[in-house]
Amino acid sequence: MKNKFDVIQVGLGPMGKIITNLLNKRKNINLNGVIDINPQFIGKSLSEILETDVESNLIIEPDLEAVLTKGKVDVVIIATSSSLDKVAPLINKAANSGCNIISICEELSYPFQHYPKLSEELDAVAILNNITIVGTGINPGYLMDLLPIVITAPCQNVKSIKVKRMMNSSKRRVSFQKKIGTGLTVKEFHKKISSKEITGHVGLKESIQMIVDALGIEFDEIIELPPKEIVAVKEIRTSYGEIVPIGNVCGLQSKAFAKKKGFDIITLDFVAYAGDHEEYDSVIIDGTPSLEQKIIGGVHGDLGTSAMVANLIPIVVTARAGLLTMKDIPVPRYTEHIWKNEK
Repeated sequence: MKNKFDVIQVGLGPMGKIITNLLNKRKNINLNGVIDINPQFIGKSLSEILETDVESNLIIEPDLEAVLTKGKVDVVIIATSSSLDKVAPLINKAANSGCNIISICEELSYPFQHYPKLSEELDAVAILNNITIVGTGINPGYLMDLLPIVITAPCQNVKSIKVKRMMNSSKRRVSFQKKIGTGLTVKEFHKKISSKEITGHVGLKESIQMIVDALGIEFDEIIELPPKEIVAVKEIRTSYGEIVPIGNVCGLQSKAFAKKKGFDIITLDFVAYAGDHEEYDSVIIDGTPSLEQKIIGGVHGDLGTSAMVANLIPIVVTARAGLLTMKDIPVPRYTEHIWKNEK
């Protein structure tokens, strides 16, 4: 008999819905509970909210602790916030119930520099309960950190790494397009970035910290530049029907660097705007040998993030205990045909 992994999903925002839909389709996963505090969702069936052809009579509930008491759970998926401060209470609840945790919280992808005390606490609670906590996603979690780390494996030496993500944001969910300022005037963009009403991309520093830690690279400083607006040079219609006039913001560019003696040893360049430009994800290693990898068309962020979460479930269940990062777990891969081993 093939045993499925028992999973609870927390968060039914735009990304949470995509993840939940995939979990509900996976043959090796039992989706045993879905949590969201949105009063419009509570008490409704998952099928009503997801609006897919995959039937589910699961009722959306507001309280994680109440659902955790109903039976054994292997993994809790948390898709609620980019802020680790906000996600940490949920992580602690799941960990103290003996559940492994996978979260798409960007700050959890490499939290040790920004949250040293909280990281120690989460690592301790994970070890105490013999479970694994990990932050993942397509970016951070794969394209701009784990992938370049792995690509350096055949290098005798590495002088520098340059990673670029070039996206057509009009293909992404509406919330992402709003997050990068699509449709704003330049003045509105700067005001909302300054007030953190919009954030642009979150996670470049965490990705650099993961890379330098994995490779043991010494550096003087990590610098992240303020997001830079990209303005429309022609009128653009967004996927949600809005017209972006010439001169208004259609996206942004975010860059971060690790520097050593004034030299950029790591460069991460994130570009996302609405248009008809080329899309790709590239990694350039200056070393011996020098290497260049380019994913033509790029990786779809929403589909990729949901797959990263689902594919990590069998891996996290058997990983060592602790607060881990993507560089610390066994090799990520497609795992729909991996089943749970009952002890």
